[in-house]
Amino acid sequence: MEFTFNLFKPRKARNPKSIEPLVAVRPNGRIVFNKQASELLDNHHYCMLGYDPDNRALGVLPLDTQDTNAFPVRYAAKGAYIGAKKFFRHFNILPEQLVENSPFKQGQFIGIKM
Repeated sequence: MEFTFNLFKPRKARNPKSIEPLVAVRPNGRIVFNKQASELLDNHHYCMLGYDPDNRALGVLPLDTQDTNAFPVRYAAKGAYIGAKKFFRHFNILPEQLVENSPFKQGQFIGIKM
């Protein structure tokens, strides 16, 4: 009598975490920086947001102090995020699905292509 055993493998292999900076723009209006991208914010707790309609790019200007129109930057263990639903609604650019891109530096701004 011969037996053929199938091994029990309940866990899937994990995908290695990305080590490149990534910024996600979510349909709920959050701009989410992974840990590597959050280093570009240089530990600033406020930022101004801008939009370039010709290039469909979002600009984040980190600030040292709070300004009237500044958005707070929230830091977490895995990175940082900015709640910016009003900004996206103002320019009518709230994405319907997740947009993820590598950030780029443009002067003092951190840019993200939409």
